[in-house]
Amino acid sequence: MGPLHKIGAALQEVYKRRKYYFFTIFFSLTIFSLNPLSQNYSLLTTNFSLSLAWSLIIASPWTTSLYAFSILILLSLLAGIVLSLSIFLVKKQIKSGIGVGISGIVVGLLAPACPACAFGLLSILGLGSFLALLPFKGAELGIMGIILLVLSIYYLSNKITATVCPIRKK
Repeated sequence: MGPLHKIGAALQEVYKRRKYYFFTIFFSLTIFSLNPLSQNYSLLTTNFSLSLAWSLIIASPWTTSLYAFSILILLSLLAGIVLSLSIFLVKKQIKSGIGVGISGIVVGLLAPACPACAFGLLSILGLGSFLALLPFKGAELGIMGIILLVLSIYYLSNKITATVCPIRKK
């Protein structure tokens, strides 16, 4: 089975259940909304209101470049898909009796989820000036995030479509 066939089969299996559409849309919108809110957190902390937060989210397409907005949309959508696939896989593993540690679940859900947050994370870690040294001023991180999310979707698809033979008890 080829990689695209595995991804297609996994997406078909997951999205047979309508709730995973909701999960994907919810996670995608949440991740999308976090970007303008995190970029303007100092404004929000001094003058917080829900209308200001909503205005920042709604105005984000007009305050960023087309490239940055496109990358953000793609990252948000892919991250929503990864989170939905992760939830499906965890539920499948729990139903089949495969032991899953809580730390493995947390790492599995959070690690591939938000490469768009790398910008804010780099700044928090004091590495914000690192972006200025990159040839495309940090645009590489968006492409790298997309690649990592696609690889995560492929990895999760392999796990979802894997067939396991039941162990017979004597």
